[in-house]
Amino acid sequence: MFEEITEEITRKFREIKLWLSNIDTEKVYATIDMGLFFVYIYGVYEETVRKVVSTTILELNNEHIPIDKCIFDLYSLIFSKEYDGIYNVGNDHKWEKRWNIAEKLRENLEVKLPNELFPTDGKNIRYRQLESLAKSFGLKDNILPRTEVGGYIEEMVNNRNYIAHGNKLPREVGRGYTLGDLTLRCEIISEVCNYIVERYSSYIAEKKFLKERVVN
Repeated sequence: MFEEITEEITRKFREIKLWLSNIDTEKVYATIDMGLFFVYIYGVYEETVRKVVSTTILELNNEHIPIDKCIFDLYSLIFSKEYDGIYNVGNDHKWEKRWNIAEKLRENLEVKLPNELFPTDGKNIRYRQLESLAKSFGLKDNILPRTEVGGYIEEMVNNRNYIAHGNKLPREVGRGYTLGDLTLRCEIISEVCNYIVERYSSYIAEKKFLKERVVN
């Protein structure tokens, strides 16, 4: 499953690079294309993150793990429905919701996470959202492959939002960059996407979701 995401990343970033190579900077509309680059690349980046999360959830569910075998970090996901219920219910039923959590722990059911679960605040995926995802699954590795990459993610999200929300026209964003600048950013976001896939793939393969792991 994760291999398919990696293959898709390779294909899509190859397409983006080809698209960039065909931009004629002598044409008046070139800056429009260069601005739209950030919309294009953010879409690939967000889709990658969402597919990685849904694949991780699928793999976890396929493991048929009893709750008590999981690391405590995962409880935020395991009991997400119950936590939401406590938040949304009135005082008349709040203790019933708490009892439901206790009952689920007592029965020690197998982990079954909702497929649509995406543990962030729902905003565009910046460093903070990547951190939220990692904490929810209990990943302890670095959030990004390199610290300086965070600035490029922030720039990509901001430029995408400027265009999507009408704060700036694509040509206003695009005229601040050269094709070389965009090619560099393409390489960096590709690196980020591949790193995220590798990180969650290792999480599943090495069973980092278990409290006690057998080390070969």
